Amino acid sequence: MSSNYLFPDRVFANSRVGFALANVESAQYPARSVDGGRSWHLDGPQVHVDAADGPEGVGYVGVAGTRTFFAYGSSAVDVTTDGGRVWWETFLGELVVAVVPGPGTRLVAYVQEQLDPTGITPAATWQHVSRDGGRQWIYSSALGGS
Repeated sequence: MSSNYLFPDRVFANSRVGFALANVESAQYPARSVDGGRSWHLDGPQVHVDAADGPEGVGYVGVAGTRTFFAYGSSAVDVTTDGGRVWWETFLGELVVAVVPGPGTRLVAYVQEQLDPTGITPAATWQHVSRDGGRQWIYSSALGGS
């Protein structure tokens, strides 16, 4: 696959294995490189379809190991822990502003919620934690999702 299709954000687990998002025919797919970014191939199902998902797009990527890749944005988090064979998608309500890997299979998603529809009052940031690599998420008030 040509790197022209890839989003600018590319993350690497090591010097060889990297992940990115690819824009192919109005849909976004996860892409993986195993040669340090010289070549890329699609590595999973559509994580966003422009016409069907509208503003529920993912545009940011992260990595928590050579087999764990995640994409997030708007209210969605998509995660694989087996190098792209199986993907888990979760909607966390409002704007997912960051996903951070923790120890083991832990992931912490920071979600910003606009409490006042007029936008005058600042938004609140909540954290949701997955302890199983993105399959299930729970709200946590503990610092860092402990």
